[in-house]
Amino acid sequence: MSKKEKVTQFFRIYESEETKKIFERNEYQANRLSAFVLIVSAIVLVISWALNLFDVFTVPKVTMNLLAIQGLIEIAVPLVLFKIFNGKKRWLKYVMVLALLLVCMRLFSVLNHNVILIMVLPVLLSSRYFSKGFTINISIVSLIALAIASASTAVYGIIDLNYYPAPDDGTMILIKNGLHASLTALGADTSAVIGRIMLHAFLPRLLVFMVITLIAVRIAEHGHNMVIEQEKVSRKSAVVKAELDTANLIQNGMVPNIFPPFPERDEFDIYATMYTAKEVGGDFYDFFLIDEDHLAMVIADVSGKGVPAALFMMATKILISDRTLVGGSPSEILEFVNNRICGNNQAEMFVTVWLGILDIKTGKVVASNAGHEYPAICHKGGEFEVLKDKHSFVIGGMENMKYRQYEFTLDKGDLLFVYTDGVTEAHNESEELFGEKRMTADLNNAPDAMPEEVISCVKAEVDKFVGKAERFDDITMLCLKYMG
Repeated sequence: MSKKEKVTQFFRIYESEETKKIFERNEYQANRLSAFVLIVSAIVLVISWALNLFDVFTVPKVTMNLLAIQGLIEIAVPLVLFKIFNGKKRWLKYVMVLALLLVCMRLFSVLNHNVILIMVLPVLLSSRYFSKGFTINISIVSLIALAIASASTAVYGIIDLNYYPAPDDGTMILIKNGLHASLTALGADTSAVIGRIMLHAFLPRLLVFMVITLIAVRIAEHGHNMVIEQEKVSRKSAVVKAELDTANLIQNGMVPNIFPPFPERDEFDIYATMYTAKEVGGDFYDFFLIDEDHLAMVIADVSGKGVPAALFMMATKILISDRTLVGGSPSEILEFVNNRICGNNQAEMFVTVWLGILDIKTGKVVASNAGHEYPAICHKGGEFEVLKDKHSFVIGGMENMKYRQYEFTLDKGDLLFVYTDGVTEAHNESEELFGEKRMTADLNNAPDAMPEEVISCVKAEVDKFVGKAERFDDITMLCLKYMG
């Protein structure tokens, strides 16, 4: 990079086109702050004007009147432009900060000794735009304005004569006709007094101004880098969000989601839902015909949350469905799946599974439970009751595990309801669990309903119970009604 390019880069307002787009959003808030500062400055100017009218300050009234009116006009112009354009034009920052600079210069000119630090206000305000180049440019203009204002105060302002030796008789020095005329009347050496004032008053202020300028530049640079970094994080988050949304679509596509799933079959009605606590989850359900006479039903809950659980969930689902279609009892199927998962389970995750196979002709269900929640069954004319089946070990916990299986029979009109612990372990703001008893009671509100109504009823009651509490676990439910 050449020297010219380095200088251009140093004083550039925006570092790149990308930076422009990012900071256009930031500049609106910065312009609002500038408008607020201008309003406060106008109030200070009016107060100074009033104090001068009552002789608190000794600036000639004609001069002060003229400067105050000019200052108020200079403040009004950018405020009107801000209102017209709603603070969203890029060039507004130049108008507003430069207008403030002019007002500060006028106040410093007439009240030099009283408002020593006012000239740093435009520099500090410019740093809020988070553009190092803009702050440097305003600092240079402010430094020039500081020099002009310091010279102007000798003509019509209140100056600091602390560095002029007071007369022995204690006479008060009041400047009415300018610094030169006043000092000549006192018989003082004008050039010596001006030199002492510049050395002991202006130079220290200049050094302080430079220090504050450097701080303002660093603030602008730091703010710039911070916003850029936040923008990068935001973009990465947006990419991750898009990927998670896609993963959610893929995951939802992995489970049956078209109902009724078997419109040509009138022997049973089945419905299931899955509500993930995050974008993707570890719960899953599945149901499919093994052959014309047997329906497989699966519901499972993977340990953990988020993407790892979702990946583990899909691998487990595929293994279960593929092995079930080959044939065999639920216990044999779970034993096979467990050994396959344990053979390469570096993440050391596990999954609880309830697997049932319905004989569509007879209503007999052969099931196996690998550490999952108990199913609930409602016989026609009765109420839902939790079936305390015999649990076996979770899938993925240990190789060569044996899985128990059991049987029960569904008669015409009976309902089977299986679920994950997201239902029973849902909690409200008081950390109270929804629980198995409350779930069973809600199931019995409509024991003769169809599966979709049953699930909708339970989900509504869970949502009502949870209220505003944050949901941490996935909620998955499957319900089957046997028609015979």
